Amino acid sequence: NLAFSFRGNEPVRRGFHSAFLYHACKAGMDMGIVNSAQVEEDVYEKIDKTLLKHVEDVLFNRDPDATEAMLNFAATLDAKSGPCALKYKEGCGPVPAAEPLFVASPKENYTSENKIAPKPASELPPVPEYATWVDPVKPTAAFAMINKIMEERIMVIDGAMGTAVQAYKLKEEDFRGERFKNHTHDLKGNNDILVITRPDVVEEIHMKYLEAGADIIETNTFNSTMISQLDYELDQKDVVYDLNKIAAQLAKKCCVAMTKKDPSRPRFAAGAVGPTNKTLSVSPSVENPAFRGCTYDEIVTAYYEQVEALVDGGVDMLLVETIFDTLNAKAAMFAIDKFFANWGQKIPVFVSGTIVDNSGRTLSGQTNEAFWNSMSHSKPIAIGLNCALGAKDMVPYIENLAKAADCWVFCYPNAGLPNAMGGYDQKGHEMAGDCRVFPEKGLINAIGGCCGTTEDHIGELAKMVSEFKPRKKHPVKDLMRLSGLEPFNYDPNVSNYRKTFINLGERCNVAGSTIFKKAIVDGNYEKALAIALKQVENGAHVIDVNMDDGLIDGEAAMTRFVNLMVSEPDVCKVPFMIDSSKFHVVEAGLKCSQGKCIMNSISLKGGEEEFLKHATVVKRHGAAVVVMAFDEEGQAATEAEKVRICMRAYKLLVEKVGFNPQDIIFDPNILTIGTGMEEHNNYAVDFINATREIKRLCPGCKISGGVSNLAFSFRGNEPVRRGFHSAFLYHACKAGMDMGIVNSAQVEEDVYEKIDKTLLKHVEDVLFNRDPDATEAMLNFAATLDAKSGPCALKYKEGCGPVPAAEPLFVASPKENYTSENKIAPKPASELPPVPEYATWVDPVKPTAAFAMINKIMEERIMVIDGAMGTAVQAYKLKEEDFRGERFKNHTHDLKGNNDILVITRPDVVEEIHMKYLEAGADIIETNTFNSTMISQLDYELDQKDVVYDLNKIAAQLAKKCCVAMTKKDPSRPRFAAGAVGPTNKTLSVSPSVENPAFRGCTYDEIVTAYYEQVEALVDGGVDMLLVETIFDTLNAKAAMFAIDKFFANWGQKIPVFVSGTIVDNSGRTLSGQTNEAFWNSMSHSKPIAIGLNCALGAKDMVPYIENLAKAADCWVFCYPNAGLPNAMGGYDQKGHEMAGDCRVFPEKGLINAIGGCCGTTEDHIGELAKMVSEFKPRKKHPVKDLMRLSGLEPFNYDPNVSNYRKTFINLGERCNVAGSTIFKKAIVDGNYEKALAIALKQVENGAHVIDVNMDDGLIDGEAAMTRFVNLMVSEPDVCKVPFMIDSSKFHVVEAGLKCSQGKCIMNSISLKGGEEEFLKHATVVKRHGAAVVVMAFDEEGQAATEAEKVRICMRAYKLLVEKVGFNPQDIIFDPNILTIGTGMEEHNNYAVDFINATREIKRLCPGCKISGGV
Repeated sequence: NLAFSFRGNEPVRRGFHSAFLYHACKAGMDMGIVNSAQVEEDVYEKIDKTLLKHVEDVLFNRDPDATEAMLNFAATLDAKSGPCALKYKEGCGPVPAAEPLFVASPKENYTSENKIAPKPASELPPVPEYATWVDPVKPTAAFAMINKIMEERIMVIDGAMGTAVQAYKLKEEDFRGERFKNHTHDLKGNNDILVITRPDVVEEIHMKYLEAGADIIETNTFNSTMISQLDYELDQKDVVYDLNKIAAQLAKKCCVAMTKKDPSRPRFAAGAVGPTNKTLSVSPSVENPAFRGCTYDEIVTAYYEQVEALVDGGVDMLLVETIFDTLNAKAAMFAIDKFFANWGQKIPVFVSGTIVDNSGRTLSGQTNEAFWNSMSHSKPIAIGLNCALGAKDMVPYIENLAKAADCWVFCYPNAGLPNAMGGYDQKGHEMAGDCRVFPEKGLINAIGGCCGTTEDHIGELAKMVSEFKPRKKHPVKDLMRLSGLEPFNYDPNVSNYRKTFINLGERCNVAGSTIFKKAIVDGNYEKALAIALKQVENGAHVIDVNMDDGLIDGEAAMTRFVNLMVSEPDVCKVPFMIDSSKFHVVEAGLKCSQGKCIMNSISLKGGEEEFLKHATVVKRHGAAVVVMAFDEEGQAATEAEKVRICMRAYKLLVEKVGFNPQDIIFDPNILTIGTGMEEHNNYAVDFINATREIKRLCPGCKISGGVSNLAFSFRGNEPVRRGFHSAFLYHACKAGMDMGIVNSAQVEEDVYEKIDKTLLKHVEDVLFNRDPDATEAMLNFAATLDAKSGPCALKYKEGCGPVPAAEPLFVASPKENYTSENKIAPKPASELPPVPEYATWVDPVKPTAAFAMINKIMEERIMVIDGAMGTAVQAYKLKEEDFRGERFKNHTHDLKGNNDILVITRPDVVEEIHMKYLEAGADIIETNTFNSTMISQLDYELDQKDVVYDLNKIAAQLAKKCCVAMTKKDPSRPRFAAGAVGPTNKTLSVSPSVENPAFRGCTYDEIVTAYYEQVEALVDGGVDMLLVETIFDTLNAKAAMFAIDKFFANWGQKIPVFVSGTIVDNSGRTLSGQTNEAFWNSMSHSKPIAIGLNCALGAKDMVPYIENLAKAADCWVFCYPNAGLPNAMGGYDQKGHEMAGDCRVFPEKGLINAIGGCCGTTEDHIGELAKMVSEFKPRKKHPVKDLMRLSGLEPFNYDPNVSNYRKTFINLGERCNVAGSTIFKKAIVDGNYEKALAIALKQVENGAHVIDVNMDDGLIDGEAAMTRFVNLMVSEPDVCKVPFMIDSSKFHVVEAGLKCSQGKCIMNSISLKGGEEEFLKHATVVKRHGAAVVVMAFDEEGQAATEAEKVRICMRAYKLLVEKVGFNPQDIIFDPNILTIGTGMEEHNNYAVDFINATREIKRLCPGCKISGGV
């Protein structure tokens, strides 16, 4: 239906389908009525880019002219072509490039001046004969036997152990046996343990497979690692060792018996090495993509222990199988290689990957050729695929693997695809029929069965393959084969290396990019990841990652960043170069990447022993290696030194380590030229000549280098630096240079042939050391250039360039020492009027007695809050009728799970829970009203005012009744009923629509109204205080406090309010992205009696964030964590005493004044907490420095340098103000909000501390535009990390913006123009929103122009704000009007002087205020 209007035009229609599905599936689309073949064929990433641009312009409604543009473009296309193989009609399509101008080739026979001319072959030394590496680890006899069989016939592997075990219908006691009869965890389903408890079953299964025709049977050890056995609490070394050894002995015993029956057909026991239940390339945490559930070293250790036990048990070979994450397989092969080296022998290893769907990729995203590239270093005897798919679906991927691999190939598919119950229906003969295609096409050397297969399937497969010859091994071209998610096979164009040059992106190297370095130092890994992505987009073939800097913990940063890159498919589709001068840092990076990387670097600097040790480890990791031309004597500078060191390293690598020459990359040191030092002049010539000779003398090797080093002496002058890079690469690639660490975008842009000819002449004079004065001439020429231009679009400085410039006119310098003419000199203190004494604001809303009582208690001891209502309710096992009661018995919607309704239908249950908590020691109990708003009750169709009012009032009465009863028993310990105000099920800062980040599921005003109604009913029911809790979105909390403040003002009284935020993970941020100090800055205006955190984390994880809150806040602090972290079923296992133990740190550190429990806590937990905190003193309040504290996602605390305000000047970015940017205005008028958002982002990148947003223009609906744009900014973390200035001359437009921002904003502006009544009304609303306020120097008489007017109006406004509104002086910002000078009108001439003098005086007379202005 989507592209029905384009029917008949295949590429357009199918392009729409593919792009739509790509984005819709990201949002959660599960299925659709489609042309299946086309959907498989039309891969989004392969759609023609011009077509895709048109398609997505229409798809995302980016441009009102998008459809017309699409129609025009569609008319040029061949209507029968496809979106990924687009063809144009004859005479249409891109205009072919013009024929290049004729350029004469340089002479081939260089004269003596050409210092980089190749020498005649007769003058060159011969290429050495290198000895063939001999592996010191000797192969067992099984290698020769398996190789011989696979050359002669197709071998047969057994079928599924799990399927066979199910047929025995074993019980828990079968899995326990004698050895594990008292084990504390259920063991049923742990099939591996049967080798100990029911070896008869396992042996019988093995024999059935052997009798059916299997040549190879696998040990029953798929999950026999310490890591996988942890699921059954059997992660004990002796148990895991026995599982593997006994399993191996059982399988070997069966093979020996079967071989004895027929010695002409030997049978082999294969040690099954499964993938474990962890993945090293995928984070188990949605919130933290850099997190991993276990480490590479832990996986290696687990595999080493497994392999050791399997070999001790006598296996003939190993089968590393069902690889869903290649990094796990690399860890397995690392462990196996290490074990073989220690053992001194090796047995054959089969490696089998698993592709998860018809994309042909593993779960961790690799294509199967990339998988082969990642694994080929380990030299498996055979590579294959198993599981996931049936035979038919596996064919193209086995075909691809058979082409790529230089070893034997096998497969063992499932018995077809699973049925609806997860079982397999395909019979043996049917599966054999489907598998027939593999031997028919000559693709395999072995076959077997995975899920759902039995001895019947294996028998049929054995019979079927007996008719066919096995696959023959074929030669595979010697290439350096790297991989990310996709293969990168480097096949150099030896006649023009520049054409196949590998761009090693330098921008993720802290030495190559100050922006990247700053992002890492600041912990801004999202920004760092964006830099990586940009490089791939700009043409980097490989991403170089280097963290070598004194400010950075290299190992931790490398691990975190590579893990993060691996989580972003558009980044990790390319290989990585893991780069460090510290070997442990490089190894940390290699341990995070499933692809085949380049390791940069090792050298002979530390001697041969260290070199060989490092090279062996790199080979074991499967990386290509960069070898620096360093040895024990230092860095190679001359051609001869470079050649000598690289030849020595090459000989060691190929003869002693067995390194593949294709994977050896030499960096012969690109050293800086043009330094003025004569000994540096020949460095480029030496590098180029050494490149040619190293490649000749070290066959197969590659040459790389850090290109930016070359012109380091010209840094800051872009055309010169980039000109050097382009010319150097042109000549070095002619000599055979393969790759380099470069700025990919510049390397693509700066084409040698297009470099300005004058610049090129200077560059090459230096490059080729043609002239001893070349550097000086280059410096003189460079000084005439525009340093920001490019080498192919050269610009000169004004007055420079080919035409000589006239002498500039003489201009006298102004006098430095001003005389009496200095109109902005400060006046002596004796001449200044005194600073007024301002009256203290008196809040007209009176506090209830609960304030004094709670303050007194919190000064004396730590108060206790109750535990979870939901957890307590679950224990009653209530049914639907309990939730309905009499009142709702005929309600049309299910009500079970709506716990709040129990205050009406089962008040006895709620009252009993309250009493249990009070008896356990709680001082404060919360009403059962977490979801008692109109908004939340809509889920149950109970969004009726009378129902919601009753829920809150009755809940309050119930809680109050319990507190009164308990206080009566012990009047010395008063108990308090807290009205629980939950977050609602809506969020004001996050869009529920992936397609429209500016959309919100409800409005701020709707949330405020819902909260107002709830609070009114709670107060009517008699609560002593309110608890605004589980704040995952600060804007919801701000709306709650807005409603509460409004209610208090109407009521004339106020009760204490506690506010509690929720951080969602160990980043310390709320769901809406704020840090907890930013959360405090956003909420502090509402003056809660206490601030805290609850839910989401257990106590241990909460400590640093409570510590931070305790430092930042000037009120009481509390917390109520969960009972630890949730288990696999979402429940909580931590007992009361355990939780109290974890929580002990809070009072020990003096961080809290109250504590309680959230999810999973019961009266037992509260009792233990009450007991524990009784030993400690509460936290003391401490002074907090008076500052203006703003926030975005992060806090912005303005602490001015009073001796130099310029140093701490706040840049209010003006480019999102329609009066400040015509580009921004056009974007808004055109509805191009993406472009507008990009302008906001650019401002933050360019250093804006606060973003000013103004929509005041006759062409724009200000309120709608402000709402949409602020919502959009809030959805972009790199924009909304800074605060906003919401700016308009219309108050309703400003308020619309304030209602969209969770951060503490600046509101710009109010003034006395409309009189005092309007001013006070507006100021009160701004204070209620929690914003700082800009006050314009306007009053009823007009705009202040003179110093005296500015001071008078600002003082008047200040007095009203601090005395009548209670505004924090730190949050008052005056704009005394920067007016235009230099107009030719005399009365304007003093405007600047007046502003400056007024600024000084206003700040003196209005303590704490700030000054701003439109510069």
